[in-house]
Amino acid sequence: PRGDIPGIDRAMALPAIAITLTVIFSAGFCHAVNLIDGMNGLAASVITTAALGCATIAFLASQPAVTVMALLLAAATTGFLFLNWPVARLFLGDAGAYGLGHLLVWLMILLTSLSTEVAVPALALVIFWPLADVIHTILRRLAEKVSILRPDRMHLHQKVRRTLDIVWFGYRGRYRSNPLTTLILLPFIVTPVVTGVLLWNNAGAAWIALGAYMLAFSAVHPLTTSLARRFRR
Repeated sequence: PRGDIPGIDRAMALPAIAITLTVIFSAGFCHAVNLIDGMNGLAASVITTAALGCATIAFLASQPAVTVMALLLAAATTGFLFLNWPVARLFLGDAGAYGLGHLLVWLMILLTSLSTEVAVPALALVIFWPLADVIHTILRRLAEKVSILRPDRMHLHQKVRRTLDIVWFGYRGRYRSNPLTTLILLPFIVTPVVTGVLLWNNAGAAWIALGAYMLAFSAVHPLTTSLARRFRR
């Protein structure tokens, strides 16, 4: 129903615009979750922490139904996580990634519909990692004049894993660098979620925090690449 941006909010009063933006955003987020499903435990960790963040905000906004659904989603994904990290005995695949992404994003949309207190940018912070990854990927490919539909291996989790291989483990050490990548990225995944919870009803501050995290996410990419090149043999 809204985006907590004055111009867009006025436009979203028209059902055709609101429905179109909602469908694009929800479908895009599902795809974003699928893009981060590249390391053991990564997508499951992101969904679990985001679902817990959603449940907390829903509790603060006095929305018990969304709270319970978000907690159930977190519990189910946690159960999967034990079979996906550190050794992957079970995988999400396309069906799992798109399915979990669909459940999470629609809980977020439902929450904004039920409560006018909840700040949309705070929810964006809760689901920050998939959003940041897909937005950065699209902008990077546009800048490089490469099709945004073409797959590549330049996502941040892939860069971190390759850096671990180059600096410490070597090519044959991927069974160690794969789960370790998720562990290294976990603080960066959790921090925006905590920020979103703390700013759950403060749209202005949440927008500022979201912009700051996006800049930080973009800065880590060249830093990771620089580190890998420095230690490349």
